[in-house]
Amino acid sequence: MSTIAGFARVQPIPRAQSAPASPLTGAWFEAQTGGGSMRLYASGSARHAADAAVALGRCDALLDALDAWTEAPLEWRWIAAPASVTATASHARAQWRPEESARSGKKELACRLELPWTLLRKLPAPDPELARQLHWLEVPVVLAIAQLHIGEDELALLEPLGAVVLPESMQSSWHGCLRALDEPAQPGAGVPVTLPSPWSPRRTKSGSRGAVAAAAAGDRIRCEVRLGMAHPVPGDRLAGWYEGDLGEVTTRAGLWRCATEREPARCLATGELMPWGDGWALALRELYEIRQTVQ
Repeated sequence: MSTIAGFARVQPIPRAQSAPASPLTGAWFEAQTGGGSMRLYASGSARHAADAAVALGRCDALLDALDAWTEAPLEWRWIAAPASVTATASHARAQWRPEESARSGKKELACRLELPWTLLRKLPAPDPELARQLHWLEVPVVLAIAQLHIGEDELALLEPLGAVVLPESMQSSWHGCLRALDEPAQPGAGVPVTLPSPWSPRRTKSGSRGAVAAAAAGDRIRCEVRLGMAHPVPGDRLAGWYEGDLGEVTTRAGLWRCATEREPARCLATGELMPWGDGWALALRELYEIRQTVQ
């Protein structure tokens, strides 16, 4: 598609939405999808609609690939440069590097995508050509290995050197949930991982959706046991189509109260995992804010 044809893809930003220059100056575009809002950044200046159309036209190969991947013609709208990038709680980010640019060594127009997790987890894997051109930025992640409904009276009994048994770890097929560090533990969040042991999580396409339990009833509080990953992982590891090992897991585990509509998630206790019968338990070492939780 020619550069001039890029005018058909972009709608000018309304004057009412114009904004002062921000640290993320450049040509910014947005398209609505069934899974949320997708944003596209192209380096350069965009003083008016003609500049924006030219910048977007230089990304035609990417736009055509995205249309084919999402199976929908995306309607891109020129927007004011945002004050900050989208949070990893809602979006993954990827740099686009055309293969011909990599072969030639030429510095081409910098282009970045911000795609909502809700969209990524509905899509199939990109075709091999597009996959080679998308370079996913790393994301801090957390691995939830068990979800529990704990009564307030039970929380009050927790103490250092005590233990919290993980019933899910005693099942023949133990699954956890991998998600962005700041992504809430809600239905549909994260992706399932198999747990041959807590130290060897593996992402597979099969298995149930992540370990997210229904809201607790009565005086029982929805909690989860989390492990951290030693290093951030590329964003495509949190899409529904990646398979493979996920890297090193930290030995420190935490018992967390899941976020509610009124309160954020809170760490209640930390410790280390220890074998317990045919499964595992969290051996408690330090407790935090238990009193505030149960009052």
